[in-house]
Amino acid sequence: MPRSCPSLDINHLAQEAEIWNHLNHPNVLPFLGLCALDLMLFLVSPWMENGNAFDFVRGNADADCLQLLAQVAKGLDYLHTFEPPVIHGDLRGCNILVSETGDARIADFGLSELSVYIADYYRLHERETCPPTNGHPRWQAAEIIVAETGDEARRTVATDVFAFGRVMLELFTKKVPFSYIPLDFTVAIVVIRGEFPQRPWGNGIEDRGLGDDMWELMLHCWDIDPSQRPDAKGIVAQLSTALEARGKGDPPSRSKVEEVT
Repeated sequence: MPRSCPSLDINHLAQEAEIWNHLNHPNVLPFLGLCALDLMLFLVSPWMENGNAFDFVRGNADADCLQLLAQVAKGLDYLHTFEPPVIHGDLRGCNILVSETGDARIADFGLSELSVYIADYYRLHERETCPPTNGHPRWQAAEIIVAETGDEARRTVATDVFAFGRVMLELFTKKVPFSYIPLDFTVAIVVIRGEFPQRPWGNGIEDRGLGDDMWELMLHCWDIDPSQRPDAKGIVAQLSTALEARGKGDPPSRSKVEEVT
């Protein structure tokens, strides 16, 4: 699965490849390498037959949303506890791929950063390489949307957790967050006000796993105070409990941490 980048973005592409190359976890998409073709560079990863998680749950009535979310949470916990931590920065259903066996793989590290190794470079070059804020307000925390400088717009483990709560809503409902609001600009205003998406009811939503416990977890992820949001490890624990309660536990995923050189 190649992804290209024009020459002006070569530093950004190299940054993404450097991050991705050091990651090795069952719920993180593997990195195969870089490929040059027709004066373009491509990031190469395995082909995921089932596409992205959002399309997968929409196209498969029997898709196990709770299981997919538990796997995404494990992948996110791996990223956040990596040394140094990796912030994804753009977690959405379309950036989570599904393998041939139906397992979730976190992908697309285009907005990620190794929080220690590249922080200084990012601060020095942010005005040249990227605007203070970017991304998608339907998945973004308010502190990112209102940021006026690159430093204020820096993604954190807490903003990733906020986005994970939105991914939960996205997969359970098979709709993007705030699907009833057509304009992203309007969504941004609503998020800044601290308002939550409406809780969905009916249409078999509880059968897909969205009960009171999952809704409370989402609200916790969306806390206006970043310090009050759960960490990924806590989310893994809650989702594992939910899986066990319904009698379909997922064995702990195995990971291999490689040293960053």
